[in-house]
Amino acid sequence: MQSLSLFFANFAFAQMLMCALFLLPMWRKNQAVRLFIMLMLVGSGYWLGAIFPQLANHSFLGWLQFIAGNALPGVFWLVGLSLFAEHFELKTKHYVIAALTLFIPLTSQFFQWAFTTPLVVGTWSYTLIKYGDMALELGLISHALFIALKYWRDDLVQERRYIRGGVISISALYIVVVIAVEQLFNIHWQGFDLIKSLLLAGLITAINLLIFTLRESSLFALVNTNKKDIATVVIKKPPSKDVEKIILSMTNEKLYQQDGLTIASLARHLCIHEYKLRQLINGELNYRNFNDFLNFYRIQEVTQELQNKNDGQLPILTLALESGFRSLSSFNKAFKNTHGMTPTEYRKQV
Repeated sequence: MQSLSLFFANFAFAQMLMCALFLLPMWRKNQAVRLFIMLMLVGSGYWLGAIFPQLANHSFLGWLQFIAGNALPGVFWLVGLSLFAEHFELKTKHYVIAALTLFIPLTSQFFQWAFTTPLVVGTWSYTLIKYGDMALELGLISHALFIALKYWRDDLVQERRYIRGGVISISALYIVVVIAVEQLFNIHWQGFDLIKSLLLAGLITAINLLIFTLRESSLFALVNTNKKDIATVVIKKPPSKDVEKIILSMTNEKLYQQDGLTIASLARHLCIHEYKLRQLINGELNYRNFNDFLNFYRIQEVTQELQNKNDGQLPILTLALESGFRSLSSFNKAFKNTHGMTPTEYRKQV
């Protein structure tokens, strides 16, 4: 059993390093690529202890495993935000929060080394540090899973839907189980090491297959680089009849004004299979997210209203709600991404 566990641990370690190395030429492409490479490297560092258990107590290897293992939940959270939170920009505060998963245990180790007073199990300081750090790790992983699944329904890139629904969910569950077994319940069972290494080997293999056999743009697309990307429709060839039906449903019927319109309800209205509708909006109209597709027509309508002098006294909130937006904040964000200014500023300029 130990030899099998070691085999799968080596296999997972090699897969993570291979993934990082193959993505390295894309380092400058965007932030998501760099964070994903970091996730693979951190995971590799954590698994060194499983591959070389006889050297786990060695100063360098022991510290490397300690740092990588504690940094893993925070980096996983950053990867989830950068890849799956639509039109989201990571800020300094997000990096600070992610760094706490490593900073808290490092601070604990420093005080134990500096004052030679190890934390005693059962004391308030031990409980605060151990369970506080664990709660933070589980909270960040749960939030990453929530973000991945929150936008799953509106994601038009089928490959990325697979990663959202399958890989990220299983990865989050895997990390949660490892934290619970090893830190919360402090269980040391040789069979668990085999299960852990086997699952990780399969998981990393699946990630590599999805990343390197599918389109590069499926996961690591450039985001937030152009303020007008939401309102850009690219049709490289004459639209098909189905695409014409989709466009007419927006321009003539103005279905985007319907509250709670989903891609499933639009597919039923157009008598087009949902899977095919996703392909058409993504492949021919060049949208990666269903809400971005709807927002294009909503912003277009509001823009025309703001340019109309007869409607100059209508409140912006009224225009936003009538066009299909559910809140003023989401409208303001979409409008600013399109025009580079707020609706109020745009109305004054017009």
